[in-house]
Amino acid sequence: MKKFIIFLTILLITVSLNDRVHAKSPRPTRYFTASKSCAALQSIRKQTNPGNIHLTVNVAYEVIDQNSAKASYYRVKVLGASPMERWVPASCGTLQEEKRRHSQANSASSTSPNGNFLLALSWQPAFCQTHQRQTECRSQTSERYDASHFTLHGLWPQPRSRTYCNVSQSAQKADRKSRWQQLPKLELNDKTYENLTEVMPGVVSYLHRHEWIKHGSCYSLTPEEYFRESIFLTRQVNASVVRDFFVDHIGQIVSADQIKARFDAAFGKGSGDKVRIRCDRGMISELWIDLKGTIDDQSRIEDLLARATRASSSCESGLIDPVGY
Repeated sequence: MKKFIIFLTILLITVSLNDRVHAKSPRPTRYFTASKSCAALQSIRKQTNPGNIHLTVNVAYEVIDQNSAKASYYRVKVLGASPMERWVPASCGTLQEEKRRHSQANSASSTSPNGNFLLALSWQPAFCQTHQRQTECRSQTSERYDASHFTLHGLWPQPRSRTYCNVSQSAQKADRKSRWQQLPKLELNDKTYENLTEVMPGVVSYLHRHEWIKHGSCYSLTPEEYFRESIFLTRQVNASVVRDFFVDHIGQIVSADQIKARFDAAFGKGSGDKVRIRCDRGMISELWIDLKGTIDDQSRIEDLLARATRASSSCESGLIDPVGY
């Protein structure tokens, strides 16, 4: 009996250790790259296709299931479709496995040392001067965060033509027609959503859904990662002398050279040359900041600026607009 108990104990320990080993080995992410524009079905048996969703040729879709060991259908994620999870015939493309996110140019990919991005930050009072009917503008006050901080417009993978990766045609159509409230609700944890509503007041107008569908879908596989890292970069600029300079000069006209000099002071010599000043009706409306490199939760914006190429700006000076019309 004693020998049996010892044997059983050893067996349980062995099984436990094996489970831990397997738990440390993540299952490779699989992707299905479409070679045909096949229908993306909600149900194989019923052949239902809500929204008349079809695959986009040469786009890679994340695989989450298959109908049998020798698959004739794969279940994939189609961003913008409702429901998002769809069945597609195996004959409509090829299956690939990767432990890291797919790196095909027309699909969401992990950032790399050669990745180029544009961080677009808005000066919200100037935006609201020309968009007074927007919900976030009707409620703006001089005490609110966006009255004295840069707000997040978006983080855009470059080139600018790289948009709508792995996004259904119906979602693209809704987005282009500015029917952003019809775009799928985003899965964000509570803290990320709370932070996003602060740095992106346009959330109340569904700007975040538009930015994810158009740009974020080419940045990462999840909106959580896209917005968490976008917020992180935005906060770095807001914690710098660049933001201090804007606050100190609200109601005054400043030059592009003055702004670039503050970038140099905050993030290193030459950083200002990577920034494009955008103006609208004589007001400084946005800063377009060129970045290059790997972006994650630890990325320093000064390192990303150092690797970026010089940018040209057509706006030489403008008003730092205060809240109010």
